[in-house]
Amino acid sequence: MRLFLTLILCTAVAAQPAEPTIKPTAVSVGKDATLAEAAAALTKSPVGAAVQIGAPDLAAAKVGAGVERVPFWDALEAIADQTKSRLALRDGGRTVALAPRSGTREVSAVSGAFRIVPRAVTGRLLLDQGTTLHDIDLDVHWEPRVRVYRIDSAPQITKAVDDRGTALTAAAAGSRHYPTDSLTDLKVRLTGLTRDGKQIATLAGEFRATAAEGLLSVPFKNLAAKFPIAQKVGGMSVVLRSFEKVGGFWEAQLELAYPEGHPAFESFEEQKWLRDTRVRLIDPTAAVFEPDNDDVNAAGRNVAATYRFKLLAAANPLQPGWSLVCDTPAPLAEVKVPFVLKNIPLP
Repeated sequence: MRLFLTLILCTAVAAQPAEPTIKPTAVSVGKDATLAEAAAALTKSPVGAAVQIGAPDLAAAKVGAGVERVPFWDALEAIADQTKSRLALRDGGRTVALAPRSGTREVSAVSGAFRIVPRAVTGRLLLDQGTTLHDIDLDVHWEPRVRVYRIDSAPQITKAVDDRGTALTAAAAGSRHYPTDSLTDLKVRLTGLTRDGKQIATLAGEFRATAAEGLLSVPFKNLAAKFPIAQKVGGMSVVLRSFEKVGGFWEAQLELAYPEGHPAFESFEEQKWLRDTRVRLIDPTAAVFEPDNDDVNAAGRNVAATYRFKLLAAANPLQPGWSLVCDTPAPLAEVKVPFVLKNIPLP
């Protein structure tokens, strides 16, 4: 038999993590700016997030004090404190709304481009074993410019103590999963908590993420040139091996070489990060043509891709003004994201 008790978290204090492994984007908000002006400025930043105001009466609130060249999530948390609001993630983490705060400040930790927030603590009493477990649900989100292709399902906990100083035991980290948005959830299971404990005083650890700092855009502007055409960008090479008409399709063959140290992927994982390797044709009027089909395969740090476009008979992309643009992840890295959470309430 199991008894369940869940506490949805919206209280406590942010903590300072260790040195981040993916650098955050520094942003600024003008002194004495209104919340509406701050949201507009942050939306225009390279972060790639839309910042919205969740309540019209907050729009005229003055913000900006101390928000100059600070990391994106730190800036948003400072603005949320000034306006007594909270951060609500929408659209897969690509939209951040400053919504009215229903309680006290939520627990959070910022680590570089990542932000970690505990959302719920569920206590379970296993009567047949006489064991009490507590499951902590963590929301993890990151700047949308960052592409995360693989992440731990549970962090490795390095320190967990309750408010009485009692050391807690965390279950070992498990598998990994593959987010497609700019947020995901992690699970932590603790044993050692009792009814005498009111808070988890410290929950510290780290999780691994396989990520790219962003996407690279590589244009090829002369499709009638002599092939191959090679470009070096962001520490990697992108080569257009050929572009020609094959049957009823215009076919582009590309080869991409990532730097040494490219993370290792199992064969079933390759398509998880190759999803962001795309090509498009652009005509002289700026009309964009997506490929009708493609073959994209990776072998270690090398990618071979073929894209096929079916165009109108009169279209000739070898003429001046046409271009082909390859979008692909910047060099990938296996990073560790440390965090420290303080004063997590217990049910």
